[in-house]
Amino acid sequence: MRDSFPELDSASLYVHIPFCRSKCDYCDFFSVGCSGSVDDAYISALLNEADFYAARYGISTWRTIYIGGGTPSLLSPSQIERLVSGLRKSACKNQTEEISMEMNPESLSEEKLVSAQKSGVTRLSLGVQSMNQAPLSAVHRPCSAKRTQDALELVSSLWKGHLNLDAIAGLPEQNMDSFLSSLEKIISYRPDHISMYTLTIEDGTPLAKRIDEGEPWDADEADRQWISGRDFLIKNGFNQYEVSNFSLPGCESRHNMAYWMQESYIGLGAGACSSVYSFERGTPGLRWTNTSDIEKYRDFWKDGAEIRTGQEKNTREEEILDLETEEYEFLMMGLRTLRGISAAEYNKRFSSLKWHGNLEERLETGGWSELGEKGLCGCARGISGDRFFLTKEGILFLNSFLRDLI
Repeated sequence: MRDSFPELDSASLYVHIPFCRSKCDYCDFFSVGCSGSVDDAYISALLNEADFYAARYGISTWRTIYIGGGTPSLLSPSQIERLVSGLRKSACKNQTEEISMEMNPESLSEEKLVSAQKSGVTRLSLGVQSMNQAPLSAVHRPCSAKRTQDALELVSSLWKGHLNLDAIAGLPEQNMDSFLSSLEKIISYRPDHISMYTLTIEDGTPLAKRIDEGEPWDADEADRQWISGRDFLIKNGFNQYEVSNFSLPGCESRHNMAYWMQESYIGLGAGACSSVYSFERGTPGLRWTNTSDIEKYRDFWKDGAEIRTGQEKNTREEEILDLETEEYEFLMMGLRTLRGISAAEYNKRFSSLKWHGNLEERLETGGWSELGEKGLCGCARGISGDRFFLTKEGILFLNSFLRDLI
């Protein structure tokens, strides 16, 4: 790692818990099977890695912390408290705006909820996906609809923080009526945030293999379900602020916004990714991905006192982020949000690029005006007067628009 790289002062923190009881047929996230408890040594490694990067980059504040997976709710109550309290202490200023933790209904318990609240978790994200048994069984999700309902009842009675619930449109054995009825049940538990995705068929997953072998699945029907779900959520008071995310006013995910606003973040754990940006004087940024060899990861970080700067390269793959890459990602991530991108921020970050000019001219190279007939807004203004964004209809064409930008 370059010694000249600037200090960050603050950054967001992602923590990966790569363990699952079993893997759903559609999932391609990195995780491994875990039939028992999570090893305490893995928690120690996470905390040592957090201490190292806080010191390495002069990070005094973790703006947000997100504990994801995998299945973080496989941690015991005592491990949850140890992990969260240790992460907060790794940055000298305990001023974290938001601490999120994913949990799955089948591994949720009263004791884990209490430990999460006691240790400072402010936002719970529960992987519901569907309230109907048929689609859950079709993708071998390790939780019944009844167990999901019981978990949501428990959360309703105990949880006092923000609550996100996940839903997936287009699951096998799920039609329009069953999807909307599931969504209606989901919002009856009064979440303030919904993450609603269209099922993606990822290469190499069991579901992709089944479809390749002839199992019927209709991508257009999945899109129709998602659009109807979007309209349903908006009708019920949720604002769409990103392609797949909806919230009640003021309840947006601050951690996810850090990604979409291209803010630096550190990823802890096996398989986790980090991105550290520097827009000063055209200095490249740096991205790295930790080894997915859990034993190698755990052994390297088992004793933080013996870690030396430079040695961490042995446990990760690195990528230098030139300004061209950062510029594309600025457009890609910013246009995922309905608030869009700021021309002033674009000019500040990328004025040295050889093709630099007016932001609207840059977007035109990607067919900004040509897609106007499909619902894209070519130069819509936000409150600041310099923001460019896709409309609610236009954001449906985000992927094809971004392909033209490359």
